[in-house]
Amino acid sequence: MKAGFSEREYTPEKGPVPGQIEVKYADGKITPLMAHVAVIESEGNGAVIVSLDILFVSTAFTVKLRNRISEITGYPVEQIMITCTHSHTGCATDCECWDYRGVPENLHPVEKAVFEALDDARARLTDVKIGVGSSYDKRFHFCRDFYTDTGEIVMNPGRSHAGHLLRPYAAIDDSVNVMRFDGTDGTPLCFIVNYANHLDTNPSKKKFDADFPGHMRLALRETYGDVAVLFLNGCCANINHYDYLNHYDKTLHCKEGALPPAVIGAGLAETVKAIDPPIVTRDGEIRIQGASRKHVTARRCASEDQIAWAKELMAKKEAGEEVSLHKSLLATLYLKDEQNPPDPVMDFEISVLQIGPWTIVGLPGEIYSDIGLKIKASSPFANTIVVEIANGYNGYVSPDIIQRSGCYEGRYSMVAYTGLGTEKVLVDGCSNMLATLFNADNVKTFGALKESR
Repeated sequence: MKAGFSEREYTPEKGPVPGQIEVKYADGKITPLMAHVAVIESEGNGAVIVSLDILFVSTAFTVKLRNRISEITGYPVEQIMITCTHSHTGCATDCECWDYRGVPENLHPVEKAVFEALDDARARLTDVKIGVGSSYDKRFHFCRDFYTDTGEIVMNPGRSHAGHLLRPYAAIDDSVNVMRFDGTDGTPLCFIVNYANHLDTNPSKKKFDADFPGHMRLALRETYGDVAVLFLNGCCANINHYDYLNHYDKTLHCKEGALPPAVIGAGLAETVKAIDPPIVTRDGEIRIQGASRKHVTARRCASEDQIAWAKELMAKKEAGEEVSLHKSLLATLYLKDEQNPPDPVMDFEISVLQIGPWTIVGLPGEIYSDIGLKIKASSPFANTIVVEIANGYNGYVSPDIIQRSGCYEGRYSMVAYTGLGTEKVLVDGCSNMLATLFNADNVKTFGALKESR
C-alpha cells in the first residue's frame, strides 16, 4: 500500500466571507485556508480525498474536479471525494448564501490549489502503514435546537427562552474518529479526523480562518512535526459550540463567552493524541472501493401562505417600514418561486467509499445529527463515518418534524430546500449502498458462498 499527502494555500489577502445573513469582509488571516489532498493506492486501485477549508462549493464544481482527478489518476470517479469543512471564516465561493452571491470564477484559486496539491501528493507516494481509532469528546459541541414548554422547537435560543427549554431536539455524535498513516519506520505522515461541529466558532469575521480544524492542525504538528491533517466534518446541521442548556463556558443563553477556535482545536488535538486503545498502524494491501448514486427526493417551493406573507412584507417595505435583511431575502425567494416555480423533485447524490478499515458516507448538504446516527447504526461495517458537504451542496437536510417546526434550519429558504421525506431517502439509500459494498468486500476477501447440494 502506498499513499501521498499534500496541501496548498489559497487564502486571499482580503475579500468577502460568506456564511452569515449579511456578507462580511476579511482582511488578512489567522490560520491559512488550504486545499488538503490524500492519495491512497493499493493493488493497482486508488482513492483521493480532498478537504477544503471553505463554507461549501457547488455540485457542478465537485463534478468538474472529480472528473479531472479521475482522468489524471485513472481512479474511478466513485473513489474520489471532495469535502468542505464548512468554515464560516472561509473565502468567496461559487454558491449563494443569503445576501452573498457566488460565481464560478471565485473558485479558480481553490481549483488551482487542489491540482497543485494533487500533483505533489502523487509525487510523494510512498509505502505506508494504516490504522484507525476513535474516542469521544463532549466538551465542544452541543445541539442548538430545543423543545420548549411552549410547544415549539427553537434554534439558538436567546434570553427570551431562558427557563422555557425542556431538552435538546436530538442526540449528537460525540465520536472523534481518526485514520492515521505512518511511514514504514512508524513516523506519522497524516491524520484524517472526523468530528461533528459547526465551523462558526470565531465571533469575528474580520480575518480569514480555517476555524478550529486549522488550530487542531497546528497543535498536532507541534507534537508530530510536518504531518498532513485532513478534517472531515460530521453531521452538524443542528450543532454548534454554545451550550445553552447547561450554561457551560459562560454562554448564559447568549453567544459571548463560548470557547474560541484555538481552544477547541487544541482540545481536539489532545483527544486525537490520547485515543485509547492507541492507534496501531499496519502495512500490507487494503480494500479500496466506492460507489456513488443519485437518489430522487422532494424539492420545496414557496407555499401560498408564504407567498402571501412575502407580498405583505414587501408592501410594508415599499411603504417605508423597516424590514430585516433576513425576511427581505426570504420574501424575494418566495415571490421568485411564484413567477418561476422550481422543479418539485431533485437529485441527491450519496457516495460511499471504503478505504481499508474505514467506510466513509459522503452527503452533499448540512445533515442533521439524528440522520447521521441512523445511517451509522444501519451500516454493516465496523468503522463507518458520515461526512457532510461532500461532493456538492444541497443546503440543510432536516427531518420532517424540523421542516414543519418553522425553525431556522427547517424553514424553506435558499439554504434549506430539500423536502419532506428526504431523511428516509437518505437513510434507506445509505443502508442499501453500504450493504452492497459490504457484500462485495466479503466476496473479495473470503470468496463467494457455495450453495449446498
